[in-house]
Amino acid sequence: MEFITKRKKNLLNFAFKPGRPGSAKGIKHHYENRSNSYTYVRLERSSFEARVAYNENILTFRDVDGSQTPAKPLRLQANRISYVDMLWVPSSSKVHPDLLTNKVYVPALLQSMMSSENKKQWLRSAKCKGDLVIDGSASVKWGLGMKERLLCTRCRYVGKHYKLYNEVPSSIRGRKAAQINVGSQIGVASTSIGNTGFRRILNTTNIIAPSPLAMQKQANKVNTALKSLNERSMCDIRKNLVAENAKIGQQDPFLVNVEGDTCYNNPIFKSDATPFQAETIAISTMCENNTKDKQIVGVLVSNKLCRTSSMSRNKGQPVQCPNHRGHCTANVSQRESIGDEGKYKEVLGHLISKDIKISNFTCNGDSRAIQGVRKSHGHNVGHLRDLRHLGNSLKCELNKAPFSKGMLKGHSKCNIRSRFALLVKARCIAELKAAHKKIQDDIITLKKVMVNVISTIILCLNGYRGTSCAKYSCVCAGTNRQAKNFMPNNVKVKMVDSDQQVLRKCIEMVLGQAALDATKLLTTTKKCEAANRSYQAVNPKSVTFSRNCVGHIHRQVYRQVYKLNNGYANSVIAKTMEFHANLTQGSKDIKQLAYEDRNDLNRKQTSATIKARAPRARTRNYRYKLHEELHYGKGISDPKPDFEGLPHLKHHKYA
Repeated sequence: MEFITKRKKNLLNFAFKPGRPGSAKGIKHHYENRSNSYTYVRLERSSFEARVAYNENILTFRDVDGSQTPAKPLRLQANRISYVDMLWVPSSSKVHPDLLTNKVYVPALLQSMMSSENKKQWLRSAKCKGDLVIDGSASVKWGLGMKERLLCTRCRYVGKHYKLYNEVPSSIRGRKAAQINVGSQIGVASTSIGNTGFRRILNTTNIIAPSPLAMQKQANKVNTALKSLNERSMCDIRKNLVAENAKIGQQDPFLVNVEGDTCYNNPIFKSDATPFQAETIAISTMCENNTKDKQIVGVLVSNKLCRTSSMSRNKGQPVQCPNHRGHCTANVSQRESIGDEGKYKEVLGHLISKDIKISNFTCNGDSRAIQGVRKSHGHNVGHLRDLRHLGNSLKCELNKAPFSKGMLKGHSKCNIRSRFALLVKARCIAELKAAHKKIQDDIITLKKVMVNVISTIILCLNGYRGTSCAKYSCVCAGTNRQAKNFMPNNVKVKMVDSDQQVLRKCIEMVLGQAALDATKLLTTTKKCEAANRSYQAVNPKSVTFSRNCVGHIHRQVYRQVYKLNNGYANSVIAKTMEFHANLTQGSKDIKQLAYEDRNDLNRKQTSATIKARAPRARTRNYRYKLHEELHYGKGISDPKPDFEGLPHLKHHKYA
């Protein structure tokens, strides 16, 4: 028996078997070449992390339809050098890089440093022909201010450090603040940007910005003092009102007409994140209505945000706001409604009751503000309605009014009814204002006149223009000219008796006997709403300031109130004088402030207001005419539930 080794045995197992075609000698066999369909790519780390996908622990790439691409990832490459890395290393220049940036110096102090050091260097070595240059490596930064010293390029002379900024006088120990740092915080407080935005502006202008911590500490000091300054200013305004009322012969000089409104940092409707109302900060404002200036006499900021309690609850500690241990920034409990305007007006009423008494209070009709005012000043406070909001309520009721189907037949119901409501609202308010001007605010005569005016408006809208409008109307001469062109020219209103009765009930919301008493002074809340808009300049709705919310919001709002009451230029100068960071008398800075102040006053003049109304009216008429030529269609792509196949709805149509 022949011995077979293990190696030979394995070879026999893999060799051709007897009888197979492959075992014949001289026969060539062709094998299919299978090309590899995969490609291999090597990406940078940032691109790889943004594109790689995991499929059963295998790294792949995805196509736009979700399928795998034929590309296979290889080992990562290093990221490309960014601009920051390129500019991080100093250049080979002999000049220090900080000396090539922009810095803020006081020219007079820089001139004094150069003059003094030149004399010292000449006395030390008169034969030295070197130049005195700023030692960039020894610069000392104090916010935006700088301390510099000079050195000679040839000899070893090194001067002392000079402060190239003005300091704010202080009676306490420690380093004194620089005027430029205090002034920058006052300026930042008057805009919508914060310290972060201000630092970014400085960096992009190649100016070395102060550190965030130093800016925050300076802002805290400035904010506290500005809040106190504004509270004293509003107190002086209330006292001046009383003094002026006594001078003009008012029976009770302490009685003042006031308007009030509240704004929120978020919409007040409920969101998915909380079962409560979505907003967290409410700002209530009261303005006087005795003068045309309508100065702000009181501000109250209510807040639910507290960073400390939120962090404590995340750690399992039962903490409730407000007034918990530690630093609590909230002054409203989480259980309370942030939209309780009655409570805010009650607190604000008690604050201003030390100086003035509210005679008539003008507010919106959709809040309980008047109830809070009466709790703080007694139930004899008159309740006046805001004419603008009353007109908007009239428009909403006209859109829902049960008019007959044939009144606006042949046209788009929603569009034409909305334009009809706008026409009625504009006509009623125009009639009311014109009647007040004609009758000189005689409320008894006004009530008698408005009875005929209501009937005239109904006849005019129904197409019967002529003698009735010419006799009773204050704004319509009886011609075919349509007021404000809200209605298309080809639309004719055909009202039956029931439509006229419904329209009369709606018009009485503005021109009825009770409404005339509520609008007898034609007061509005325009000033408060303008203040609410101005608050957004320093308190944007996209920011909640969760860390130091109350201090920031209070101080930001109070700063804006001080500017609204005293004007831009006067408020800036008063704030800088409060911190002894005085502006230079006679400089171009003062002239620029005066220029800004004159522009603000010019925009508020009556002639400028009338001039601005004309282009707005032309634009409105153009858009309404353009809307008649357009046809909009709904193209909503989200699916809608189909309830037609449900059997119980066939018998209960109201379900």
